[in-house]
Amino acid sequence: MKLSIGLMLAFAALSVAVSAGWTASLDQTVIMETAGHRTPLLNAVAINFTALGTAPVICLFASLAALYAVGSGRARIVLALLWTPLSFFIDNGLKLFFQHPRPTEAIIAVPDSFSFPSGHAVAASALYITLALVAAQRERRKGPRRLLVWSGVLIAVLVAWSRVYLGVHYLSDVVGGLLLGGAGSVAATLVLSRSDNDQEARPPVL
Repeated sequence: MKLSIGLMLAFAALSVAVSAGWTASLDQTVIMETAGHRTPLLNAVAINFTALGTAPVICLFASLAALYAVGSGRARIVLALLWTPLSFFIDNGLKLFFQHPRPTEAIIAVPDSFSFPSGHAVAASALYITLALVAAQRERRKGPRRLLVWSGVLIAVLVAWSRVYLGVHYLSDVVGGLLLGGAGSVAATLVLSRSDNDQEARPPVL
C-alpha cells in the first residue's frame, strides 16, 4: 500500500507542476528533440506500440483476462481488472479538470481531448501492470516473478514512449499516466491479495 500511496503522491506533485507550467520547458524540449530523430522504422514501431494502449485493444485483453480468470476458478481476479475500465473514467475526468493542451508536432491524428494525463499511458499501466502483478503473485521463484512484473512495466512504458514519439503527448502527460495507472494497479492487486487471503482463512463448509 505504501508504494501505491507513494505513486499517487508523485502524481499529485506532478499535477501541480504541470498546472503551474513548471514542466513546460522540459516538455517542449523533449518534443522537439524527439521530432528531430524520427525515422520510418521508428514511426512504424511507435504506431504498433501505441495500438496496445487504445481502448479497443485494452478492452479486448481485459475481457479475455476476465474470462480466463472466471474459467480457471479465480473469479476474484476480476476485482483487480475492474481498475482498467475505471481508469478510463478517471482519466477523462482529470483531462477535463486540468485542460492541458496537446503538442502541435504530431505525425498522427491528434485526439479531440486534452493532454494531461495520457489516457494511453493510464490504461496501459492499469491493465498490463495489473496482469503482471497478478501473475507474479502465483510465482514463488524470485527471478520469474521479477521478469513478470518488469515485463508489464516495460509494455506500459513503451506505450507511453510511443505517445511522446508520435507527438500527441508531452513527457509530463505520459509520466503522469504511468504514475496514476501504476498506483491503481498496485492497489487493485493488493485488494485481490487480501480477498484471496480472507477466502483461504475461512473454515471449509461441511
